[in-house]
Amino acid sequence: MPGSLRSSGQKQADRYKEEDDHIAIDGSNERLIFTERNRLNPPKWRPDGQWIVFSRGDEYIECYDIGHNQCLAAAELSQRFPNGLPQELEASLIKQYSYKLAVVDTNGQNYHDVVSLNSAKAPDWSEGGVVYQSTAGLQRTADAANAANQLVAFDYLKPYYYDPDWQARGGQIAFQVKGAAQWEIYIVNPDGSGVTALTRPVTTLVDELPSNVAPAYSPDGQHIVFLSNRAADNSAGAWRLWVMNADGSDQWPLPLDVAIEYTYGLEQVVSWGG
Repeated sequence: MPGSLRSSGQKQADRYKEEDDHIAIDGSNERLIFTERNRLNPPKWRPDGQWIVFSRGDEYIECYDIGHNQCLAAAELSQRFPNGLPQELEASLIKQYSYKLAVVDTNGQNYHDVVSLNSAKAPDWSEGGVVYQSTAGLQRTADAANAANQLVAFDYLKPYYYDPDWQARGGQIAFQVKGAAQWEIYIVNPDGSGVTALTRPVTTLVDELPSNVAPAYSPDGQHIVFLSNRAADNSAGAWRLWVMNADGSDQWPLPLDVAIEYTYGLEQVVSWGG
């Protein structure tokens, strides 16, 4: 049941069985917030705790299947191929679910969509706006009538920029990137500059490289909590929660004896409240 802590640390929003729920941090006072749409994905709070953003996948679009589990709508295709559609993709138009961003207030009222691409998933809300992942890289938007969708960062050679988390007060954006054999955590400025890796393999002399995923900033923006299956010998092992400074220094595992399951399905397994 993926969820997000309100910045005050008092309430958590969860996506459970295609619905959005609201629950106190101690597990009490659970109540249903929103059920008017289907195929809802994990929610995130607005910084002031008054609204919740989430992704919904209950509509279909026509898109071009470019392989590697990626299907691009026309708007995303123009970003990926600015010089025109390659001839081999002209016959690859298919129909599949689209994912759009939407918001509701804490009572489940005043539902409305937010300007986004048709592959919008894993949103996060900061004072700078809303950042999310798409098949055309990291994008940013805002919950405003005149909002315009903007590209933050995308690498054609590494198209998997996933699960962004925006630092408080519209600072840097942390996200995970798929490499050849593992996932690593990067940061980028909101204008797309300064793409920097915060994690990397300690050694490649192991049977399986560990992954580092699901970054989430502390409320003051000074630290990042993340999930890693890095074992003592720097190979892949059990998933554990780790913490590092916002610049990637001083990485250490939290002393928690909790079994964690992670399936690379945008679970957004960790959130840091105040």
